[in-house]
Amino acid sequence: MSRVAASVKLPLVETGRNDMKWIVGGLILAVVASVVSGRVPVAWVVYSFALMFGCWGLALFFAYSRTKHHGLLLLGITFLASGVAAAALTHWWPLVAGFAASWALRGMGMDPPPPPELTGEKPAAQVQAQAQAQASAAGEDKKN
Repeated sequence: MSRVAASVKLPLVETGRNDMKWIVGGLILAVVASVVSGRVPVAWVVYSFALMFGCWGLALFFAYSRTKHHGLLLLGITFLASGVAAAALTHWWPLVAGFAASWALRGMGMDPPPPPELTGEKPAAQVQAQAQAQASAAGEDKKN
């Protein structure tokens, strides 16, 4: 009697959208474990996140200067203000408040839409040019 071995491929790491949640989860776990164990003072963590929020704010100001989208300006002000407040007070709650305010702004539609290349949609100028080309072709057909 012969045995047939079935081979099943099980990926060790799931590829796709779930990779990032494992990376972020691991980082959060490492930070919390370091702070709870006493190896890293809480002030260092607050200063690190305050610096990160300040960099996000400056990056959003740069994006605003290029696009003139007012939502980017508001988000930049929110992130920069919460980072400065957290660094000045050496407390975590300004970071949480700034993050919540930025999500509220995003919920109100203050972030710019993604570029059409990422969504698969055609840019408005291209759609308009195609419509004009079709209209002019239809006009030429009526003349002939």
